Amino acid sequence: MKKLVCFFVWVFLLNAGNALADHHGFKQKVLIENERVKVFVVSWAPGAETPSVAREFDRIVYVVKGGTIQRNYDDGSTTRYTYKTGDVVYADQPADKQKYAIKNIGKSNVVLQVTYLK
Repeated sequence: MKKLVCFFVWVFLLNAGNALADHHGFKQKVLIENERVKVFVVSWAPGAETPSVAREFDRIVYVVKGGTIQRNYDDGSTTRYTYKTGDVVYADQPADKQKYAIKNIGKSNVVLQVTYLK
């Protein structure tokens, strides 16, 4: 597991000089994608929010820069998460596949490296 995380950190640092796609303070950059995985880095400025989408795959999240984010579900419910830099989290695909947006509700940027397991 440590080798896998180190590999993805190495890939992130190798590509860190490349510009991330920016959408109103939310940035995303795909590092690698094939038939088995998709690895990408996402970054939220304070107050930035992703579009609302359903997550399709199980995923492993490595926290590059921690902070507090909030899931805003289409039904109006919310869930808050606080991550510390260096955390690694495994997240199952939601059984209900409900759409949600993710918003940075903290005071600093949040950066996550996400690996979708297809």
